[in-house]
Amino acid sequence: MRLPDGTYRGAVSDENISAIFSGAGDFNRRVLRVGSHTLYLYAIDGLTSGGDISEYVVKPLLQDTAAQSMDLLCDRALHSTVYNSVAEACEDLNTVALKLVNGFSVVLFGSRAVAFEDKTGEKRSPSAPEVENTVKGPKDAFTETVRTNTSLLRRHLRTPALRLYETKVGQRSLTNVTLAYIDGLTDPTLVERMKQRLSEIDVDGLVTPSSVEEYVTCSRPTAFPLLQYTERTDRFAQALLDGRVGLLVDGLPLGYLAPVDLGWLMASPEDRGTDFVSASCLRVLRYLALLVGLFLPGLYVAMAAFHPEMLPTALLQSIIESKQSVPFPTIFEVLGLLIAFELLQEASVALPQSIGQSLSIIGGLVVGTAAVEASILSPAALIVVATAGIAGYALPGRSFADAIRLWRFLLAVLASLLGLFGLTLGALVLLVHLAQQESLSVAYLAPFSRVSGITSLLRTRLKNQKYRDSALHPLDQRNQK
Repeated sequence: MRLPDGTYRGAVSDENISAIFSGAGDFNRRVLRVGSHTLYLYAIDGLTSGGDISEYVVKPLLQDTAAQSMDLLCDRALHSTVYNSVAEACEDLNTVALKLVNGFSVVLFGSRAVAFEDKTGEKRSPSAPEVENTVKGPKDAFTETVRTNTSLLRRHLRTPALRLYETKVGQRSLTNVTLAYIDGLTDPTLVERMKQRLSEIDVDGLVTPSSVEEYVTCSRPTAFPLLQYTERTDRFAQALLDGRVGLLVDGLPLGYLAPVDLGWLMASPEDRGTDFVSASCLRVLRYLALLVGLFLPGLYVAMAAFHPEMLPTALLQSIIESKQSVPFPTIFEVLGLLIAFELLQEASVALPQSIGQSLSIIGGLVVGTAAVEASILSPAALIVVATAGIAGYALPGRSFADAIRLWRFLLAVLASLLGLFGLTLGALVLLVHLAQQESLSVAYLAPFSRVSGITSLLRTRLKNQKYRDSALHPLDQRNQK
């Protein structure tokens, strides 16, 4: 009955429907007597509302005793007698199974089946964003229910041109995935490419963020994100207005945006909540934090181990005095601290919030201070690693920040082997690697590949942003008339 592709084939009958959900404790089956006819009602407990089924499906069916034939009873239930707002005829067995697992109750009229939507109201209400917090911005974030997310998106974009293409991905999970874009604005090529990638996904389940990101981006060998995720509905809506496409996955409280480049990853939701002068200063500071978090540990290793003559005399003397009683080379100090910093972050995430905060304080202050006083670590190395870690927290996207943390290790190792030459070589390799990356045919370094790339470091006045980004090839270039 079940084919290798996960679909079901066979006659629409009580035996086949019951066999599909055999052994499922939440599968409910009820026999109804309507005059001389025998009907079968099926529903999944937890996905459907028993009160709605009783009031809007069972009650009107039992009251309809005027139908003389089963076909007439079915037609009347589909078009007139049943109060339910959504009623759809099920043509085959696979459709019946899909309706049941998507919050529908199904009534079997002989060899014909009709599905009625009776989804339960048990779901998490929209709450404030937990990661992408802003002072002035909206406080509604995505939830795990895709239909709730689409309704939130509709509240921000009330244009009838908003298109929501829905499909199912995963042979066994049958995850609802919604592709969002604005008709007449978004480049149709972007939409078709995303639809093609979704249709090519052949996997049992699409239930984790990593599976979405890897399958949609074709699992390219890079640590840098090729999809941008956000929990903010206003940021998702603004990206659609810019000409990008978005993905909403049922079960994930996130919205994915494509294409993506370095400029979008370095933009914060707070940029549009403050004046353009403050936002520009913060954006420049953010890029400086990117450079500090990426290069500072490697630069310290290269200077202390290979090029001490390039340091000011007072600074060099301070570093030498702090390392006199330390038994480890500089590279071991830096790498050890970087690893300890990563372990501290992972432990803070895994533990409950109250304990995780206490662990961060104990690990950062008590252990670090004790290691310096015991002459196991030098104060300079501790300051350098702590500064690089704090700078990494200033980056808006966590996926992008994780990639920077990985390359921070690689640059520090190269600096320990070849000094400034190794650090420069690693920076060039990183630049070439980023230049090779594309997201839906948009270059990763697109903001800096143009003569006006310096403007990406600043947030211009909104009234001066008359045109959308040409890299997206929007059908409507003008942002303001």
